[in-house]
Amino acid sequence: MSHFSTTQYDSFSGAYDSVNDLPITRAIVPNVERLVAPYIKGARVLELACGTGSFTRHLLDWGASSIVCVDVSQSMIQGAQSELEHYSQHKGKYRFMVADCATPFTVTGGEDGTTSQEGQFDLVFAAWLLNYAPDLPTMTEMFKNIARHLAPGGRFITVLPHPEEDPKVCIDHVNAQYEQGYGYRVDVREGLPGAYKGYLVELHFDTDPPVEFGNYYLSMRVHEQAARDGGLTGKLAWEEIRVPEEEEVLNRYMKEPIPKGYLDEWLKYPDFGILVVEKE
Repeated sequence: MSHFSTTQYDSFSGAYDSVNDLPITRAIVPNVERLVAPYIKGARVLELACGTGSFTRHLLDWGASSIVCVDVSQSMIQGAQSELEHYSQHKGKYRFMVADCATPFTVTGGEDGTTSQEGQFDLVFAAWLLNYAPDLPTMTEMFKNIARHLAPGGRFITVLPHPEEDPKVCIDHVNAQYEQGYGYRVDVREGLPGAYKGYLVELHFDTDPPVEFGNYYLSMRVHEQAARDGGLTGKLAWEEIRVPEEEEVLNRYMKEPIPKGYLDEWLKYPDFGILVVEKE
């Protein structure tokens, strides 16, 4: 059972883009671009936990033919819709729906709007979804939704906290980086019961205005077991995190140019990981 409201983002959805503008958050983009590149052209995409649409536009820019965006927060979706309206070249390629990705939901389409689209998506993408599962059963339900909507041979690509068997290792690294000025810290509120290490946490971002919210850090073994139990039985890979070496190229992904070497310490232990799982 979740320790916090699934609509915790409604109160600060307007401020959440300041989190997306942090350099270490922007560093996610080239990694996702590199990993989706072989599959995105003409792809039918389901984006889960779309938030304010920071990746929705990228996925369309990179070549997705269509995208259905799902989030539990109506306020987040309203922000995403407002953002996408600025890009007329993508008009008609996207639509949004409110749903809890930890419970069964159905995406519909077709001329009558009632035809199920289960098993029709080439790619399911999610940035910061699985870290809202407090335990293995909940994460397994998330993976069941993913597997149900993916077409055979499709892929799930997700951004999540740096994978560890004991997530406290990741938390300690994030907090050490906070002291170096990378923008956020993680407070452990309580350890979670179960066979594997897990923690209920509170994230605090030094943005203007400050942003705080709760989620969970679970072990990498929970993620792997949930993927299998949820129906994704194909290749599973934890991907390498890197950023463009050329300063000019790297700064294209930043809201404002960052000093040379700014990410060097962070790259020794990136605060996020990317998991790719195929559906057979």
